[in-house]
Amino acid sequence: MISSHKTKYSADSIETRPGHGTVFACATYQLDSSTEHREGNVSLLRHDKESCNIREETVLETGGVLDLWWQNGDVIFAAKASGTLQKMNVTEDGCLESGTEVPVSDSILLTVDGASDFIISSDTAGNIYKVSSDSLSVSETMSSVHGRGGWGSEVWGLAAHKTAPHLVYSGGDDCLLRCHDWRTCSPVFTSKHHTMGVCCISPDPYSDHLFISGSYDEKVVLWDSRTIRSPVSECRVGGGVWRVKRDHTNGHILIAGMHSGFHVLDLASFQVSKTYSEHESLAYGADWLEGGVVATCSFYDNLVTVWDSGVITCTSDVTDHVF
Repeated sequence: MISSHKTKYSADSIETRPGHGTVFACATYQLDSSTEHREGNVSLLRHDKESCNIREETVLETGGVLDLWWQNGDVIFAAKASGTLQKMNVTEDGCLESGTEVPVSDSILLTVDGASDFIISSDTAGNIYKVSSDSLSVSETMSSVHGRGGWGSEVWGLAAHKTAPHLVYSGGDDCLLRCHDWRTCSPVFTSKHHTMGVCCISPDPYSDHLFISGSYDEKVVLWDSRTIRSPVSECRVGGGVWRVKRDHTNGHILIAGMHSGFHVLDLASFQVSKTYSEHESLAYGADWLEGGVVATCSFYDNLVTVWDSGVITCTSDVTDHVF
C-alpha cells in the first residue's frame, strides 16, 4: 500500500478524473438505521506522489450515492439512492460544485454511464433510463428489462455501447446479461451464462464487439457480441465481482472482488497476476491512476487506498489481446 484515506461514510465507488491521472472521485452511501435516511457524499481526492499521501481536495454532501460517471474532465454525474441523477461541476480551483438534480425514478438508482449527448441509469425496479444532456430530463425509459413475472429486479450492471449509441448492455439480479436497442426498446440478445446476479459490464475501448462482465458467481467473462452463445474467455476470481475496469494502456483489468479483495487480471492470459487484500471489508470501488497505480475503496471500513498494481504502463495502444 502506498497511502490510505478514511471516508466519512461507507465508500462504494471510485472514478478517475479524465485528463488528471492522480485525481479521482469517491462516492459514499450509508443507511442511518435510526432515521432510515441514506447518507452520503462525493469527494475529489488527489494522490500526491511526492508525499505518498491521499489529499481530500473537496467534498460535497449529496445523500447516498451508488455510482459515479465522468462525462468529461469537468462534469461528473452521481446515481443517488433518492432516485435522482445529480450533476456536479469541477470549478477552476478544483472544487466540486452542485449542479442540476434530475428526477429519474421512484426507486434507488444503481448505475450511471453515458456519452457526450446522453446519460443512462438503472434502478432497483428493473428499469433503464436515458437522460438528454441538453435538457437534463428523462427522454426514454425501458421498463422491467430485468425480473420475472412482471416483477422488476435490480439492474446492477449498465454500460453504453461506445460506438453504437442506440445499444446498451445491462446485467441484473435475475442472472441475465442483455443488450438492448433504444430504437425498438427490445433486447438484441440475452445470455444466461452467469449463474448469479450480473453486477458489472465494461465494453472494450478498442473493439466494437468485445466487452467484459462480472457477477456474484465469482466469474469475470470476456465476450464477443457476435458469438454471444459462448464466452471468449473467463476466470474465476472468488468473492463476487462487483466492478471491472480496463486500463487503456497496459492490457490489464482491475477487479473489485467483494469478499476476495482486489485483483489485476492480464488480458493476454486472462489470469490474475496480482491480488491485493489490505482492505478489511467489501471490495467495491476501483480505478486506474497514472503509472500503473490504482485507487480502491471498501465499504464498511470506510477505506480508500492507493497501491501499485505491478503493471508497467506503456504508451502504445494494446489492441491484440484476444486475437
